Amino acid sequence: MRQSRTSSCKILRTTTPCLALLTTTALAQPLTPPKTHHKHTVNAPSPESITVTSHVHDGVTGTAPGGGLIRPQTAPKARSTISQDYIAKQAPAQNAYNMTKMAPGVVVANTDPAGHEKSALSMRGLTQDEIANVYNGIPLSSVGGYNLDLAWVVDSENIGSISVQPGSSNLDTSAINGSGGLFSLTMRDPARKAGGTLDLGAGSRDYTRQFIRYDTGEWGHSGIRAFLSASNQHDTFYRGPGQESFQHFDFNVIKEWDDRNHIALIGGFTRGIAGNEPYWSTTMANWHQYGWGNQLSRYYNPQQQTSDYWKLNWLHSRTYNILAPMSFSRGKVTVDFTPYTAYNDKVYGAGTNLNNTLYYGNQLITGFHIPGQLPGTSSGLTESYTSLNEMRGGLNLKATFDLGANKPFIGYWYDYDNATNLTGFTGVYSDGSPYTPWGYQSKALRMPNGQPYYTTNYSDITQTNGLYVGDTLTLLQGKFVADGGMRVTMINRNATQRLPGLPYKIGLNEVQYLPQLGAHYQITPHLQAFAGVATGAKAPPDSYLISTLNPNTGQYAYRGTTNVKQEYTISEEAGLRYNDHYIVGSLTYFHFNFTNRQISTYGFLGNQRIAENLNGGGQTSDGLDAEIGTHPFYHFRPYISAQYMHSTINNNIKAGNDYLPTKGNSAINTPKWTTSLGIDWDNGTFFWNYDLSYFSKQYSTFMNDEALPSLATMNLTAGMRLPPNTWLGRKTNGIMKSPEIMLWINNLANTRAYSAINSPKLNAKTTRGIYGTNIAGQAPTYNTLSNFYAIVTFRTGF
Repeated sequence: MRQSRTSSCKILRTTTPCLALLTTTALAQPLTPPKTHHKHTVNAPSPESITVTSHVHDGVTGTAPGGGLIRPQTAPKARSTISQDYIAKQAPAQNAYNMTKMAPGVVVANTDPAGHEKSALSMRGLTQDEIANVYNGIPLSSVGGYNLDLAWVVDSENIGSISVQPGSSNLDTSAINGSGGLFSLTMRDPARKAGGTLDLGAGSRDYTRQFIRYDTGEWGHSGIRAFLSASNQHDTFYRGPGQESFQHFDFNVIKEWDDRNHIALIGGFTRGIAGNEPYWSTTMANWHQYGWGNQLSRYYNPQQQTSDYWKLNWLHSRTYNILAPMSFSRGKVTVDFTPYTAYNDKVYGAGTNLNNTLYYGNQLITGFHIPGQLPGTSSGLTESYTSLNEMRGGLNLKATFDLGANKPFIGYWYDYDNATNLTGFTGVYSDGSPYTPWGYQSKALRMPNGQPYYTTNYSDITQTNGLYVGDTLTLLQGKFVADGGMRVTMINRNATQRLPGLPYKIGLNEVQYLPQLGAHYQITPHLQAFAGVATGAKAPPDSYLISTLNPNTGQYAYRGTTNVKQEYTISEEAGLRYNDHYIVGSLTYFHFNFTNRQISTYGFLGNQRIAENLNGGGQTSDGLDAEIGTHPFYHFRPYISAQYMHSTINNNIKAGNDYLPTKGNSAINTPKWTTSLGIDWDNGTFFWNYDLSYFSKQYSTFMNDEALPSLATMNLTAGMRLPPNTWLGRKTNGIMKSPEIMLWINNLANTRAYSAINSPKLNAKTTRGIYGTNIAGQAPTYNTLSNFYAIVTFRTGF
């Protein structure tokens, strides 16, 4: 049985009175995420945290409002939290973004059902590179390029909770790109009692998955608990032929002295091979011509040297994240300290025909030898590989002082990011496989002088120093709580380009000033009002600095610059929250202004994708968010969310030496309407849930001359648990704890459509500029929706 903080919380099913009395810093959330292993946590408990039972292997309580899609909040800004009652009923292979797709204003799009190959998140029309992504308080995406593969961070069975905060990040958030909000992910704590969990799954596309976790329980009376888990997954490329493979390990070790003093060591390791299909992103013209038939080739023809053979289009990856969150309290002072390190090694392969005569930087190279080149041809088949090797480390330190009504805090965040980016080429064997899918230099194609041939070769070091200070003021016996503070972040970028003809050293210094202020007031035990104003910023990624040369001409394909203005936003929110024995809900009005909206997009040199960046100027957005979920009635727990948003471009945008007439147009990536409906039914033995998500049209160009059509998708889960009071349940109880079988179906209606805008453009059609110039259009690209997919999972505790 889990204990609540006070006896009044035990008695009342609703937690609102307790929330008003026990609330803590909201604008500056605790550096160390809420610890479910503490009996007396200062963070507001949710209804599911006061239930007396849960399933041993997945934490499902059956009582969380909205089926686990909503819980009471106290922050002076919009926030939605997803708990185990929903997470545990989704397919185990899914990434954490997928779990948030029902929240107001959130749009999640994958090219495959799990999000291993490619996944996209947007909130209130702002994309994931504008959203601060944190994991137990540490940055998930790099501060250099905002690189992130969320599916490979933690297994879904080990997720504790997920929160989305679409308005802004917090003062102590360890990120420099929180202009569009905050995505927060936490790992579960080790269980107090020894035991474990086993998953076995099978499904479409030759999907198989195995997962096992062992919890040690407390080691004697030492206060130490731990778990170790491992998973192994295999399936085929979601589009077309090809084999994928993922191996992942998680661990968590906790030492507790008492409720206020603890230290943990948390980590995860992944080795993955996924599809890197060039057909993830497709133009409308390609989609209308080929549809689902636009996919990789199953077989290799050495006489035709098929560049779209699937073995030449792989993504190989090795990653880890390790952190050690700790909290120590003495008297009125609490210190939270989290050091961390992360490693990211990714190699993206693409079949490419390489010419014998080309440029190394701006130097012409002739007589280039390509293994296996067919007689009488001037080019040969290679695998072009783009490798990212990134090492990160840092720390976040925060001290909070309990002075009664005031709880001031001060903190410091430091991050060091060192990344090397290479685009090279390797030979192809007679069976179509590359010499090295991992991009090893010993297997790289070399120029006549013996040096490896690269079309991209640069490294960049980004160092970040952040200082933040704030205070929480509690008045009127806890009914009124105000939060405010200031954060100053200093960013230094230092890039080195190693191709001839490019500037060797490039540097950039940036500063962010981010004040925040907000408050909430408990009007009645069930009704709360909140309001806040916050600022956010996104520092330009390192791709703004880096220039690219065309290997066929030696001329600039993209010219980097240090004259880049930061994306900056001022947002205001005000709303009401309601929580009683029957429902939990909220209604939020929001308004924000953008300046120097940064748009990350892509172009291609052959099959090589190169980063491009656009300045979208100013943007103004207004809207309403709403969500509501019920506590169980007749085993039902429905949930509904909706958002209306009106967003416009404030200025004409420069294109070459002219300006496009974009002022007053709708902003890109911004659906006017998003809605979601979730229905959960669970009587303890049988359970099912149904998800329906919809978004309206989203423009993919600033001229509004092309758009992603509206889309509705449906998912379904159905399952059964073995009742322990049956004869079979009693017989198996000594071996298996709460065994269950579950069917999960993605895209129930098998809708075939686009799912997200991959690469927006200024204009799709030739447009006359303000000064009369004809500005040529470029076709935006889109991610295609993953179609019908079914997975059956057997899960049990032991």
